[in-house]
Amino acid sequence: MADTHYPLATLIVAFYKQEKFVEDTVAGALGQTYPNLEIIFSDDNSPDGTFEVLKKAVEGYQGPHKVILNRNEKNMGLVPHVNKLLFGLAHGEFIFLNGGDDVSLPGRVSAQMEYFQADPSVMAVTGSYITIDKEGKQTGEGRLEKDSLLRLDDRKYLQSDTFMTGGVALAIRKKVLDRFGMMGDCQTEDSVLRFRAMLLGPTLRSAQVLLKYRVHGENISQDIRHFSTRKIAAQYRKDLDAVKESLPPTLYRKLVKKIRRYTQIRLLQEKQSSSPALFRPLYDLARKGLRFVHLLSSR
Repeated sequence: MADTHYPLATLIVAFYKQEKFVEDTVAGALGQTYPNLEIIFSDDNSPDGTFEVLKKAVEGYQGPHKVILNRNEKNMGLVPHVNKLLFGLAHGEFIFLNGGDDVSLPGRVSAQMEYFQADPSVMAVTGSYITIDKEGKQTGEGRLEKDSLLRLDDRKYLQSDTFMTGGVALAIRKKVLDRFGMMGDCQTEDSVLRFRAMLLGPTLRSAQVLLKYRVHGENISQDIRHFSTRKIAAQYRKDLDAVKESLPPTLYRKLVKKIRRYTQIRLLQEKQSSSPALFRPLYDLARKGLRFVHLLSSR
């Protein structure tokens, strides 16, 4: 029988070429205090020793959490890998995402579940964090001053050129997955899932530190060259159009403009990295909202 006080939550920990960080990451996941937790540890067929270290780290675990260990037969890539875990292996009503080099603090899942249960309208919860280096030493923090609800029609959100919502340690309701289905060839999962959640309800940003976020030279998210702006923008537009009928027309139009602005800024950002002298001035103008730059950036 399902426990209505402690509904099933799933913590997904996805690895790829992160053997140096596996032990810390696994310890953080297994150390969660939430009593009804399923943890999926999955390696995307890393060419190094990631899976061997992972397998050893979870062997003999006798704690309260259900542990699922997965290794893909061949490398799938970030989004297909996450799709497989979200739609094929996860059973929880609430889904928590954890990078293979990040460390969740013991009370992370419990804290985020309290927010979900306190407000049924909240579709996603993110949290504050501290940054650590390769050796696990603290290098900084990303701490909100207080808890806040971010809504789709928030003026600052609409005017920004990003689809992130602040904070890390993303957790979402499974109903978000059910509404939109698998992600396509968009190359990034976190901002897409955040945007999907925002299309259905507010995101709560917690001031509580929930995660140690590891920043190092091998972070794929630190290099824009790994991503296709047009593919990501196409996913945003597809998801927006999927719920168009439920949105006020004015809000829909503003979100379409936001996607265009995101595309404009990112394309210029890509170009200025290869030719700073030519494209840096245009990038600076675009950040100020000059629409004509979009025509130049699309050439």
